[in-house]
Amino acid sequence: MFKFLLITIAFLPLLAMAQDDKKISAPISQVTVFTSGAQIKHTKSVDLTGGKQVVVFEKLTDFVDPNSIQLKSSSNATILSVRTRKDFDEVAIAKQDVDAMNAKRKTYETEERKLRDEYSVLLYDEQLLLKNNDLGSQQVAVKIAELKEASTFFHTKLTEIQLRKSQLEDEIEVVIRAINQLEQEINTRRSLPVKNYTEIQVELDVSSAGKIDFEFSYITPNASWKPYYDMRSNGVGAPVLLEAKGLVTQNTGENWDQVQLILSTNDPYDNTQEATIDPWYLNYYTAAPRRPIIPRPTMTYNYSGETVYGEVIDAVSGEPLAFAKIQMNSDPNTSVSTDASGRFSFVVPRGETAYNVNYLGYNGETVYIDRPFRKIMLYPQTIAMEGISSPFSGSGGERGGRGNGSGLEYDYVGNTQQEIVLSANREVESIDEVTIQTRGSRRDQEKAKYYYANGDTKADLDYEQSIATAVEKDLRMEFQINTPFSIPSDNADHRVAISTYEMPAVYEYHAVPKLDPSVYLVAQISGWEKLNLLNGESNLYFDGTFIGKSYVDVNSTKDTLSFSLGKDRKLVVERKQSEENTKTRAVGNRTKYEVQWDFTIRNNGAASIPFIMKDHFPISINDDIKVKQGNYVGAVLNEKTGILTWRNTINKGETKQFSFNYSVDYSKGGVLYLE
Repeated sequence: MFKFLLITIAFLPLLAMAQDDKKISAPISQVTVFTSGAQIKHTKSVDLTGGKQVVVFEKLTDFVDPNSIQLKSSSNATILSVRTRKDFDEVAIAKQDVDAMNAKRKTYETEERKLRDEYSVLLYDEQLLLKNNDLGSQQVAVKIAELKEASTFFHTKLTEIQLRKSQLEDEIEVVIRAINQLEQEINTRRSLPVKNYTEIQVELDVSSAGKIDFEFSYITPNASWKPYYDMRSNGVGAPVLLEAKGLVTQNTGENWDQVQLILSTNDPYDNTQEATIDPWYLNYYTAAPRRPIIPRPTMTYNYSGETVYGEVIDAVSGEPLAFAKIQMNSDPNTSVSTDASGRFSFVVPRGETAYNVNYLGYNGETVYIDRPFRKIMLYPQTIAMEGISSPFSGSGGERGGRGNGSGLEYDYVGNTQQEIVLSANREVESIDEVTIQTRGSRRDQEKAKYYYANGDTKADLDYEQSIATAVEKDLRMEFQINTPFSIPSDNADHRVAISTYEMPAVYEYHAVPKLDPSVYLVAQISGWEKLNLLNGESNLYFDGTFIGKSYVDVNSTKDTLSFSLGKDRKLVVERKQSEENTKTRAVGNRTKYEVQWDFTIRNNGAASIPFIMKDHFPISINDDIKVKQGNYVGAVLNEKTGILTWRNTINKGETKQFSFNYSVDYSKGGVLYLE
């Protein structure tokens, strides 16, 4: 008894270790979206017993950066280790569905075979009647009564045969349609992507049984946000309403349902290593120091030692490819083969990042190891078909052309490629099977794309929520959305309202008639630097009408933001060369060009606000070319750029004129392009 007790106590730790891990689904409570990537936070309370145990948080996004995981628990639990592992599901469900549909297809095929066998018997009966239709002989004449009786018999039997043949053709057609539909469903189900997951495995020591609170977070690269703005003005003199919003995109494979959403200006994948400067040694033919190019870090997951799974499928027919060869990319001698259902699995060798998939008659493919389960579509190689003609013709109940009455069956599969399968009918015993396949028009590089969206989602979902709270931190700005928010995993842009500002604006008319004869209404906004704005596109609305797009550049050193609100055709500007004061003359070996430009501006009903017009003097960068600036009454000259600026107010119905002139002196015969 004592020995038995000792043995039992000795095996207790082994029994505890043999227990299954406790799997837990922890909901997403908070998401902080960065300009590149997002930090996802989960919280969960779990009832645990005392002692050492393993808790697994399952069905997390497949795109987890393992270096970014942070986890904490209640004080009565000590975390011993944290690691990630990969998992997948829906494979068994998909196989069950396919098996059920295959069983149903076999039932239909059995029914089709019975109908075709009956049809063959009717053909035999018909041939038998037709071959025995000679009732008399040269010596003995057929009696009228016997002829009538035979005629009635043949008519009745042939009518029955023809009617039954028509019925069988209709029934066979119905069965074939059902089989074709099942085959399409099977191929579609096999082509559905398998959803891969990440699991976080936590080993901990619980001091006393009870409820343990867990909180963990990680960063995923498959999300981002960017700012954009709606700028609205109800007319000249009205303030500008600036609506700051964010376009949030996520393709993590997991929907964010009613989570606390935070938009952060941080970029966790940006370079954080400061630059170092070294001595600069100057010498002939020695390049100057250049700014180093630092690549952005990328999320990687080491699959070494883990088991990965896959399925190899014909990309055209959807059928599994049995005994396809799977070779390691760095060591081709290490290989496995797919089983009869096209499935395979192997333990990833240390340092291996990819494997090659090959199958006779198909284009091979290199697959990078970045998920635990892969569906690999192989495309058949092109086979030349010159000189091969179809040896059959006819019609009848067909399955895409099947059962043509010629002793052979044929199928046409697909639109962009043809697959012609010839096989002997059951009546023809001398031919076992003939197969001819052509796949000509599908491009070899065409690949199938699969996007998994969990739940009911739409690509054009457009969310508008309440205003956010801006929190300024040391290295970033965060905009905390005030209400819970939902964003599906559909890789589409979803609008999130951040804040709305009403800013006073100064309206002006701007014109550069040398480049564009139109006059543009411009809003000048000041005080924007206090609003925590970010660089981003802006939609412009004026007087309730969308007029175009602009860009908010907060890196500008100017104290005002300028936005063009479109053309005002009630202001007309004309720039014309003065014929009297424009001439070209030769003086010795020099040529002198003198010109005057006249401007006429008329207000045909536009607002009486400042009007700013610009032009410029040419600037010589050659000592032989001399430019003399003339008169520019009413304009302000920038000596460095040569740009002239006229600022006036032109009232309704008023016309104003301006002019400026200059001369250019250069060597005779020199080619100088002047306006």
